[in-house]
Amino acid sequence: MNNLTKEINKYTEQLDQWIQSLGIPKYNPPNSEIETILGFTRDNLRERSSIQLSEDTVLLAQFSLFLQQKTNECQTFIRWSNQVNNLTEDDNRKLNNWIKQIELRLERIQYLARRIEFIGQNINNLIRTRYNEGKNQ
Repeated sequence: MNNLTKEINKYTEQLDQWIQSLGIPKYNPPNSEIETILGFTRDNLRERSSIQLSEDTVLLAQFSLFLQQKTNECQTFIRWSNQVNNLTEDDNRKLNNWIKQIELRLERIQYLARRIEFIGQNINNLIRTRYNEGKNQ
């Protein structure tokens, strides 16, 4: 096992222990449900009750939290990588490639989290409008 692998294993183990000490559960979102919600058409939204839509917004909020956790993991890894010392030239090259990939993923995850939060807010607005119009089925 090379020095970079040892350092990464040590880092991830410490991070996992810290997250566990906070009592934050590991969350694996139900991707098929999220995809369904994100793909709702106007007719789908009209057919769903306000209670169903409220449940959908909870799932979107959970997924948004999951994406935020992944964003934080990426940012933490990038900060950690700036503190790693005593790596071989090959390990440094590997680490730099990983950082480039993580930075690209980070931008995408942040974008998705904002869009999902926006969709959840709009569904909540729809629920509120239904309530105000007395159409709260």
